[in-house]
Amino acid sequence: MRMSGLSNVRRKTLDVRRNLLMRIGFVFFLLLTSHISHLTPAFADEYHYNNILIGDRAAGMGGAYTAISDDPSGLFYNPAGIAYTQGSNVSVSANAVHQTRTVYKDVLGGNGWERTSSALLPNFFGIIQPLGKGKLGFSYAVPDSIVEDQDQVFYNIPNITRYVINFNKNDNTYNFGPSYALELAKGLSVGLTIYAHYKDSQWIMNQLTNLNSGQYEWLNQYYQTSEWGIRPIIGLMWNTTDKLSFGLTASQTKVLNSTTTNQVVIKDISYDGNTINRIAIKSDEKRELPLTATLGFAFFPSNTLIIAGDFTYYDKATDNNFGDKQPTWNAALGAEYYLSEKWALRGGLFTDRANTPEAKAGNGIDDFDH
Repeated sequence: MRMSGLSNVRRKTLDVRRNLLMRIGFVFFLLLTSHISHLTPAFADEYHYNNILIGDRAAGMGGAYTAISDDPSGLFYNPAGIAYTQGSNVSVSANAVHQTRTVYKDVLGGNGWERTSSALLPNFFGIIQPLGKGKLGFSYAVPDSIVEDQDQVFYNIPNITRYVINFNKNDNTYNFGPSYALELAKGLSVGLTIYAHYKDSQWIMNQLTNLNSGQYEWLNQYYQTSEWGIRPIIGLMWNTTDKLSFGLTASQTKVLNSTTTNQVVIKDISYDGNTINRIAIKSDEKRELPLTATLGFAFFPSNTLIIAGDFTYYDKATDNNFGDKQPTWNAALGAEYYLSEKWALRGGLFTDRANTPEAKAGNGIDDFDH
């Protein structure tokens, strides 16, 4: 009877430790994957849409460019705007420094987890050439990119002396393709961009947990996914007067092909000793992305000043494999002031709202106990 009682106590102790370790692993798994049952990968930033601003002039105005778009950047923001470019145009944003910092507060025994990313990347290339009554263009854009490489150690977690995480991630999105714009009537133009969409994502994570008992657990996760698709952008531009213009665009990325490789290797504590388990999965499930619409205005109070604004709405997307996306919106406001013909000052503000539902009390880790 005493041996049975001690066995039950030992089993309960192991259950407590295993439950805590499962919670820790589950927290990170939720942070890095969007649908746990399919072991699908997390992308560069699947919760936001306005991650990297394209083009030097447009970026300087906070991305408020839908109602301007009269240079190669318009191939990305509103192809209808390139109908008003003069002659041939070439634009290159050679490199952009992109830095992000994401903080998860009190996720592990009161400890926070911080992820940082820094990348130096080619941002945009565009060229416009007159063709017939309209303008033909071609552009290449990187609307999302993230590079993470970090090590972090956590202490003071119940029943755990040390928890180590090593994480490396590379995730990039590329859009490239032709555009064409035509002026239908004086001050009214229409344009179409047909982008090829390519995304490549790869990350590897190692987790080592040292227990107070002297035992340890180890978890290694590897994800690699690549997807191809198409992203058409249709745009309208209406110059109502010399001082006011409006722009309207609609776009949606359709993923046509996707391949995912997922491997998980776990060394955990079991009743009969240490065991190593390996799970490898390949999948061709494709993401569902929302329809996006942007309405913009540009006001020209003088020959030296431009004030512009954009409002973008993202529709909901039902995705049983990668998680549903809630409807959301973003706004941008920018200005440009010419000191001379060659020098201009630009500034802007923009939002980057998440497509996740509003957090409510009770949606913590305890909700996943069962």
